[in-house]
Amino acid sequence: MKTILTFAFLFLSLIPFAQDINRKMVDEKAKGEILIGLCNKQGLMQTPFSDWSFTEFNTYKPDTRVLGELKNYTGKWRVNIVFGTWCSDSQREVPRFLKIAENTGLSSDDIKIIGVDSQKTGGDVDISGLKIEKVPTFIFYVNEKEIGRIIETPKVNIETDLLNFLKQ
Repeated sequence: MKTILTFAFLFLSLIPFAQDINRKMVDEKAKGEILIGLCNKQGLMQTPFSDWSFTEFNTYKPDTRVLGELKNYTGKWRVNIVFGTWCSDSQREVPRFLKIAENTGLSSDDIKIIGVDSQKTGGDVDISGLKIEKVPTFIFYVNEKEIGRIIETPKVNIETDLLNFLKQ
């Protein structure tokens, strides 16, 4: 009985920390439904976001030479992505990044995607410490230390910019 009570207490104590994933809401300023808070690829590939996410994901052709080099770093870095489903730069760059991640074998555990509203708040996810001014913002880390950011658009392309951060 003591074991059951201990298990029940532990389980119930975790409930307040559980966050919804791929939560949708209507943003009046964005004039439509958006993703807010923690998201994943599956959330982006559902309607109404699938129109642009499928197209961008399926048509983007990453630089295969750079992808080959990035594979050498897989498991050594992670990324936080803050984006808005209402933002055209996010609609282009986030699916492209997801294609790069898939082609390099990056684990979904190493990708944290946070959707924001038009006020750049992440719902249940506090992003105040990330200093987000524009979206999308990709923040890359090695050993929990930030090594670089791509803000709105990459200098060359996402894969090349990322490789340059990793080689520094």
